[in-house]
Amino acid sequence: MNIWQRNYCTNIVASMTWLAVVAIPVAQADTVQPKSFGLQGAAVSDSELASMRGRFIDGRNVTFFGVSMMTDWYLQSGKHIDMEMQVNFDLSGDRYQPTMSMYRSQDVGSQVASGYSGDEPLDNISNSQGLNSVSGVVQNIQVAGDQNRVENGVEWTISDQAAVQQTDGLVKVDVAESQNHLTEEGVGTKVSVGTDGVGYQVDVPDVGRVTQHINSSQLTGGNILQSTQLNSDLNQVFNRIGLTVTLSPETSNMHPQNINNALNQLRGLQ
Repeated sequence: MNIWQRNYCTNIVASMTWLAVVAIPVAQADTVQPKSFGLQGAAVSDSELASMRGRFIDGRNVTFFGVSMMTDWYLQSGKHIDMEMQVNFDLSGDRYQPTMSMYRSQDVGSQVASGYSGDEPLDNISNSQGLNSVSGVVQNIQVAGDQNRVENGVEWTISDQAAVQQTDGLVKVDVAESQNHLTEEGVGTKVSVGTDGVGYQVDVPDVGRVTQHINSSQLTGGNILQSTQLNSDLNQVFNRIGLTVTLSPETSNMHPQNINNALNQLRGLQ
């Protein structure tokens, strides 16, 4: 089995010079003790917490937050499956009632009955439903085939320039529910919008499945999931998730003293 795979995540593109980026110290290996359910980290002392730094922004100055999910899937036959979904929050007006807009690719076939789930198991590929309960960024690749290529990527863009929404070729999603679509070639797409998250799943019978989803959970805090499962040869799959944050222009003029004050307030938090 030959596969070319690549996972990359959380690249920061920032035009704001005041964003603080300082390395976080790594705990020594002897503080990590193996338990019956894997590695368990020891408690971090107050002195260690006091020296930690990271990236932060002032949420009160966010004017736009957008999520885009895109998949380019090239099958062995040469067919190209192009799926995209956007969820945008415009906070430039009333901050207590942000304007939300959602879009998806229009060429996903006709809507079909809710009985179509697209969750039929793939031969030689194990079930990955447990990935939904893992917190953080989860990038999963499962392949049973030859000469496949898979790339998963997550990118942050933070700027004080006005966000430009590229919605050409997309249709607006006006309902908060799961909708199932099916093309004449049998490609199934499930678009999910609800209180637990947003995302999509694309299924090609006997070939594979691609899932991209951002969800929230009271137990884990939620995750960003990128999953590709292939049961065939000569596929090329490129998954991308983009997170865009736009800040009000005046925040770029923050004085160093204000940054120091903000950093001091982060010290000792547990």
